Parts: sequence; C-alpha cells; structure tokens
Amino acid sequence: MKLKNNIKLKLLNSLMLKGKKRTTEKLVLKSLKRFQKSNFKKDSKEFIKVSLLNSAPSVQIKQIKKKRKTIEFPFLLNNDLKISYGLKSLIKNSRIQRSQPFYKSFQLELVNSSNSQGTSVNNKKQIHENAFLKKKYANYRWF
Repeated sequence: MKLKNNIKLKLLNSLMLKGKKRTTEKLVLKSLKRFQKSNFKKDSKEFIKVSLLNSAPSVQIKQIKKKRKTIEFPFLLNNDLKISYGLKSLIKNSRIQRSQPFYKSFQLELVNSSNSQGTSVNNKKQIHENAFLKKKYANYRWF
C-alpha cells in the first residue's frame, strides 16, 4: 500500500508553523533522506506507515462534567482520528528533544516508533491502559 497523499498533507499541515510550508517540506525531506542513508534496503513510505500505525491510538478518553464531578470514559477512534493523533504524538515527542535539530529528532522518533520503542508508542500504551481502567464508564457515550 502506498503512502497516501492524504497522510502526507496531514503531516505537512500539522508540522507547519506560521504558514511556512516550504520549510516544513524541507524538514520532512531531510529526515527521510537521513533515514534512507542509514537504511538502504527499506522503503521510506512503508517505514512511515509502520511508524504511524505503531504510534496511533485506537481509543481516546473524553471528559464530561456532570454536576460537580468530571467523568472520563473511553471511546473508539475512526481511521482519520487515529492518523491525526498518531501524527500529533510523533511531532510532539520529536519537538520535545531540543538537543538536536528537528529533522534528526523526527527521524529518530520515526525509527523508534517503527521498532515499537519510541516515546510515542509508550504514550499510546499509556492511553490504552487508562482507557481499559475507565471502561466501566463506556456506556456514557451518547454523542
């Protein structure tokens, strides 16, 4: 399966700051070239797809204020939301590492998440654990 244009546009738009799309494209291309230099045999499109699948959560926790207390309950995400939450976690975790340029940290985060080791994968596991703990409130999903 090819890397869809849809996912590429979502990646570029979520990375973009102050409307500078050209700079964003350069950062993504730098990180992909860096990956291809280190791993000759792997395809970059499959690499992105695997890392995105490993970092995308399938459930999310919503909060509702009912009278004076908040109730948290899990709900399943559709495919578009899974992709966008996965991209957001990859980008957020690569922006946190300020010790190196963004394209290096983004490439490292992609490699780690494709190997099921990165911080975005750990965040996904933590979200799933919390959702499992809150599953008794799953019947509150009415909207």
